[in-house]
Amino acid sequence: MATIKKEEYPINGNYFEYDGKTYDCSYAIKRDIKLIIQEAETSHKDSFDELYDRQSLKADRIRIFLDEEDKPIFGMVTYIIKYKEGNNGRYACGGYYPFWDDELFTHPYQESICW
Repeated sequence: MATIKKEEYPINGNYFEYDGKTYDCSYAIKRDIKLIIQEAETSHKDSFDELYDRQSLKADRIRIFLDEEDKPIFGMVTYIIKYKEGNNGRYACGGYYPFWDDELFTHPYQESICW
């Protein structure tokens, strides 16, 4: 049985670097942000707008899952959103997406948005 490892890396803009290579997460980030906002509006719109600065929602880190050769096979971006008051924020998770060459490839059948 193959062992899958996981590691986390910071997102800079829409990209992250792993093993000397830059990976593009822009499509996954765009899709995730839309789905996270949609989920927050559906589940608790009033308190969401009261507590959070929706414009502050941004990609923070990526958790990548590696095969036995340390090649990224899929990833999940985590996001941070700031509270309107104070200096704190909270995290939200995006979907699990496979890698395709140097890009985190969006895939609608692996959603795991958490808010």
